Amino acid sequence: MKLFFQTATTVFALALGLAGCNKGTDSTMLAKVNQTTITVADFKKQMQDLDPQVQPIVATDAKARKEYLDQIVGYEVALQEAKRLGLDKDAEYKKRVDTYREEMERKVQEAMKFELLANLVKKELTNKITAPTDQEVKDYYTKNITRMRTADGKKVSLEQAAPVIKDRMANERQRDAFVEYVKSLKAKATISIDEKALASLGTESAEPSAHGDLKKPSAGAAAPAKEEAKAKKESAGK
Repeated sequence: MKLFFQTATTVFALALGLAGCNKGTDSTMLAKVNQTTITVADFKKQMQDLDPQVQPIVATDAKARKEYLDQIVGYEVALQEAKRLGLDKDAEYKKRVDTYREEMERKVQEAMKFELLANLVKKELTNKITAPTDQEVKDYYTKNITRMRTADGKKVSLEQAAPVIKDRMANERQRDAFVEYVKSLKAKATISIDEKALASLGTESAEPSAHGDLKKPSAGAAAPAKEEAKAKKESAGK
């Protein structure tokens, strides 16, 4: 079985029992590579990086666990050799590590912001947003009947479309409520904008980046303005 190469890191920690190899504690040693110890906890952390479909196999199959541990040992041997050769002291390597660290920190900060905003919506808006009624879903379907077709042109029935329509309407209501809520917060806040500095960005944003592409605002920065503009456009069309 050569199936256990690591893929993209999964979002949630693995909640599996590791049957057959977790009779001790997380500090139990599974292997030792020279002076480095690989514990049950280390093994679990590595499993989090496996494809979700592969994780249950490693967690429940003794042979698969042994082969995966052998792969981890192989990685550790290679890493130790790289350090023995002093490759971890290489200037270019350190530069890349710093870049990765900064990028990961930025992603963590963005994730924390979105999580905080989600908590704000849940606390301040969720109970104030009414769920779409069956009649409203039916009206939406009737109004957009010409668009209710599959990719190959087949008509989609109200029963088939209802769950999707209801989710879309709920999301739109949440978005609109958030836009209005932000407007109320802005009205109470002290906000100052440097128009000159803002205007200067028009030239800077058109400059090619290091990769030759035009610089674009980050998704996190552009999203609120985009959603507010979209809401205004839809309100004007009603």
